[in-house]
Amino acid sequence: MNKTFNWVTGASDMARHAYRAFVMLAATLALGACAGIGTVPPAPQVLDVGIADEPQVALPARAAMVVLPVEPAPLLRGDGVIWREKGSLQPSAYASFQWASPPADLFGQRLRERLSVEGPVVEHNVSGSLPEIRVYLEKFEQVFDPAARGEGQPVSTGEIALRAVLAHRGQVIDQLRFALSVPAATGDATGGARALRAAVDAATESIAQWLSQQPVLRGASGG
Repeated sequence: MNKTFNWVTGASDMARHAYRAFVMLAATLALGACAGIGTVPPAPQVLDVGIADEPQVALPARAAMVVLPVEPAPLLRGDGVIWREKGSLQPSAYASFQWASPPADLFGQRLRERLSVEGPVVEHNVSGSLPEIRVYLEKFEQVFDPAARGEGQPVSTGEIALRAVLAHRGQVIDQLRFALSVPAATGDATGGARALRAAVDAATESIAQWLSQQPVLRGASGG
C-alpha cells in the first residue's frame, strides 16, 4: 500500500527534533560556562632572598647612619620575578612565581640588616646631621644563556646591578657602582632566586666594606 507523506506532520516532527537538539546544546554550553566560572587559578609561589648570614670578615665599628629606601628601576617596582635571555631587550616575568615584596624592598631590608652589624642604622634623618646612603637598584633578574647549555655550564645566572650614593649634610661624599652575576644551580625560578640571594649577600657585603673606608663614618658619631 502506498503511503502519502503528511508534510504538515513531518515538518512539525523535524521542528521538534531540531528544538530538542538546540536545547541540549544550549544546556551543554551553559554547564561548561559554569564550570569555567568556578575554576580558580593556583596562587603564585612566593620567593624570598632569606635572612642575612653572619659576616665572614669583621669590620671596624661605624658611626650611626641613615639607610634610605632603595630606589628601583621602573621594571622592578612590582613583585614579579623577572627573567630574560642574555642580550635580549624583552624581559619577562614568571606567571607562577612572585617575590614576597618588590626586589627593592627585599634588598633594602637585607642591606639594613647587614649594616647594623657595625653600627646603628635608622631610616629617617631627623636631625639632618647623619650621613645617608641611598641605593639605586638597576637590575635584579635571572638571565638565561642558550649558548651555555651545550657547554656544560649553568644555563642561567642571577644578576644584580646597582649604584650606592653616600651623602652628608646635602653633599655627595662618594658613590659606588657595580654589577654582580652568580651562576644558578638549576635553570628554573627557584634556582634563579637562590642565585639572586647569593648576589644580594655579595652586594651588601661590598657596600659594608666600602662604607668602612669612609672617614665620615668613623668614630662614635657622624656629625
